[in-house]
Amino acid sequence: MAETQKRLVREYETIYLLKPETPDDQVEEIKERLRGMVSRQGGKVIRFTNQGKRKTAFPVAKNQKALFMHCLYVGNPGLVGEFERNLKMLEQVTKFQSVKLADGVDFEARAVEQDVKIQPVEEEQRPREERPEFGERPEEPFEAAAEGEE
Repeated sequence: MAETQKRLVREYETIYLLKPETPDDQVEEIKERLRGMVSRQGGKVIRFTNQGKRKTAFPVAKNQKALFMHCLYVGNPGLVGEFERNLKMLEQVTKFQSVKLADGVDFEARAVEQDVKIQPVEEEQRPREERPEFGERPEEPFEAAAEGEE
């Protein structure tokens, strides 16, 4: 009759941006620091995903590009605050955002996955479309186009 109690926790993800010139060994140090902090807080890192250097929508810390990192982890509610506090202390981190994915996740059932490194998508250099110069008029006069509509 001894029924084991399931430990239910929350599942979170945090995306953080690193400066584009951050070397790979520093990226690994940051991952290990965060992984150790999560385990000290009673949580578990499921997976880190290095999404590579990509262009940002707007300049972040005066850089047009950043190294995108994604961390998926489970733990108690206070874990996110501690995770973000550690990110704030790192000078290589320029931005971060955390999101709660699920409530009531079984801690033991959630398996740890291998870290992933995605190759960045090569930015295509496509030729610009030829546009008429400013002030140039179309071939057809405006009056002729308006007469055809009646």
